[in-house]
Amino acid sequence: MNKTFNSKKKALNHDQKNVLLALLFILPTAYLLVKTFVFPVYQTVVWSFYHYNPMDGSGSYFIGFKNYLDVLQSADFQISMNRTLIFTLLSVVLELFFGFVSALLLNQTFKGRSFFRAIIIIPWALLTLVNGLTWQWILTPNYGGLTVILHHLHLLAPDVNPVWLADSSHLIYFVVLADVWKMTPFITIILLAGLQSISSDLYEAAMLDGAGFWKKIRSITVPQLIPSLMMALVLRTMGAFKVYDVLTVFTGDATTSVSYLTFNNAFRYFFLGKASAMAWMTSIVILILAIIYIRLLNKKED
Repeated sequence: MNKTFNSKKKALNHDQKNVLLALLFILPTAYLLVKTFVFPVYQTVVWSFYHYNPMDGSGSYFIGFKNYLDVLQSADFQISMNRTLIFTLLSVVLELFFGFVSALLLNQTFKGRSFFRAIIIIPWALLTLVNGLTWQWILTPNYGGLTVILHHLHLLAPDVNPVWLADSSHLIYFVVLADVWKMTPFITIILLAGLQSISSDLYEAAMLDGAGFWKKIRSITVPQLIPSLMMALVLRTMGAFKVYDVLTVFTGDATTSVSYLTFNNAFRYFFLGKASAMAWMTSIVILILAIIYIRLLNKKED
């Protein structure tokens, strides 16, 4: 009995040591996670209920939901939210469409397929800032790539040089173009992985039933790709809604997106309370969209 008890005690001590050792290794990572993510999130929640501007000398004081009400009533916020929604809708729809077409093409067997699968990643691999600078050069008046091509095709008169990025109300469409070019490969990779998981037996059975190309796409490919499509939809919606860096290259108008407006309020004018409220309102919109997508996905699986 004593030997059995001692062996169990030794095993328990050994397990406790392993747990303590594991905690010791986890602690640095946990500390960094709390320091860089959990605490800033908590801090922005608190700041969103305070008047807090370290530059005006007024100090911080509790004002309740005033920041949220001011943000909702702000004309700049309403304009930026509308433009962000337009950008998100257009970019995500176009990226899903072109990504689906690209994935279908790259899923076929043809010479050089591996090469094209490799080079399609290049736009996605580029830094977003580099992507913005590239498109800024393309859209530059006089000598920009787009203007030069349109002149050579005689679609623009030689003396006409449009300033493509001058109007902030139309600028969002050029940002959509730049974002679609960069992020379509990301969607392609996700959908291509989904296509490769579809059993070829389904297509063979459909061919025996006399199904054509479009019927196979409609009856087999799209239903089987729903989980991949929903995942791509959620990830890109969240990413598109937070667009910021490409706008810093294209424009100085903060109302082009909610993220840009939030950045301006926080780090240019130091309205940290108002910016925190704005950030949380944006996060709530993204969270609602994500919940809707996940519910739709669960319904499809059921």
